[in-house]
Amino acid sequence: MPAIVTAQANLIINATLAGTACQATTGIKMYLGSNAPTASVAMTLITGTGSTPIVVAWNAASGGSATNSGTPSWTNGSGSAWSIVGIELWDEGSPLRWWFGTWTGAVPTPITIGVSDVFAVSAAAVSVAIA
Repeated sequence: MPAIVTAQANLIINATLAGTACQATTGIKMYLGSNAPTASVAMTLITGTGSTPIVVAWNAASGGSATNSGTPSWTNGSGSAWSIVGIELWDEGSPLRWWFGTWTGAVPTPITIGVSDVFAVSAAAVSVAIA
């Protein structure tokens, strides 16, 4: 998870330098996408049965990064395979997109999840850091 969304980075900068409040987050959901997102453009979400975003628990940040403590998984109940490239983390509140990246090994070849197959993320497999 290499990057924070530009709008959210501005909130953090303003909270620390300009004294404006940064919105608290609730229930961070992990989304799967079919392309690589950028700081200003969200990815195209995987759609179909089983692709619903999942609330993921996180370990407290240490050394400038935090990792997922939960182990989310999705079962492809769609009629065709999923091609997964991107990951995004959104809060449940507004909702606001906070973090984005690509899955290791998904570029240039997407991760293919066949019908009835499971895509699972191990605990500590996603690392969020401010570089």
